[in-house]
Amino acid sequence: MQIVFISPPVARITGGIKCIFRMAATLRRAGYDAVVYEQTRTCPEWFANEVKVVGREVFRPSSDQVVVFPEDQPGFLEQFAGRPHRKVIYCQNHFYASMCMPDSRTYADYGVSHILCSGRTIYDYCRHRHPDVPAYVIPIGVDPERFRPRSKVERIAYMPRKRPVEAGYIRDLFRFEYPQFRDIEWLPLQGKSESEVAEAVGSSSVFLVLHRLDSLPLTGLEAMVAGCVVAGFTGIGGREYARPENGFWVEEDDFPGCVRALAEAVWLSRDSGPRRAAYDEACARIAKPYTPAASQEATLAAWQEILRDLGAA
Repeated sequence: MQIVFISPPVARITGGIKCIFRMAATLRRAGYDAVVYEQTRTCPEWFANEVKVVGREVFRPSSDQVVVFPEDQPGFLEQFAGRPHRKVIYCQNHFYASMCMPDSRTYADYGVSHILCSGRTIYDYCRHRHPDVPAYVIPIGVDPERFRPRSKVERIAYMPRKRPVEAGYIRDLFRFEYPQFRDIEWLPLQGKSESEVAEAVGSSSVFLVLHRLDSLPLTGLEAMVAGCVVAGFTGIGGREYARPENGFWVEEDDFPGCVRALAEAVWLSRDSGPRRAAYDEACARIAKPYTPAASQEATLAAWQEILRDLGAA
């Protein structure tokens, strides 16, 4: 049975697209016929990819194909609702998923048989919102070989994509309230490849976390694994791993609090004593469930059950 993942246009740089390709790659390495559909048949250039990218010709009216839909592409789900393909949802953001469910319908109404969830927050939402569809947690894997501490410079790295206005506001207020930190470099990470991001984050001392309406945001985890002191917003879904001991986390949209938290992060980044050692240990401990190996194990276990349920195992 062929497994076809539907990807949004790969020119967009988002963690969700990367996770779609990573799951397909895990299945291919395990011997499954897994491919990724992209409307222009374009391969992503901003991260390493080993998966075949296909166009619309891949789809055939057959129950021998499993089509995996992202949660934020309702047009595709509508198109396939009456077709014989087996249907699975890979849900990486429950906020976006809820925007794509008209008239209080559930995934079961579209013939979806299973849901793959990238975090516990999404899983809890899906079990509540789509109670008739079995769901599985597939944890995100952060590669410690790629995201690792490097030679550090005093610098605040950040990704402004989801909070561009807030990023400018926080930077201005921080430099005003803490003039002793005005010479610290700020590094916005936009339009960068995965390797470039890993290099920049690994060599920065502090990471300002600008998550917003996320389900299991990746950048905060990557920054912790890469040895940054982190401060900022959990994006709600980041509460799954955010703890007082592994970052200076503030409530959503508490901008004065975020400025203070960022100053605390700078001070801790300059500390080489027991307090910093405790922080590093806490980051390493919370990151243990989010490894490529854990993600691959959960992926294969879930797909074995899915295909068995579909009569294809």
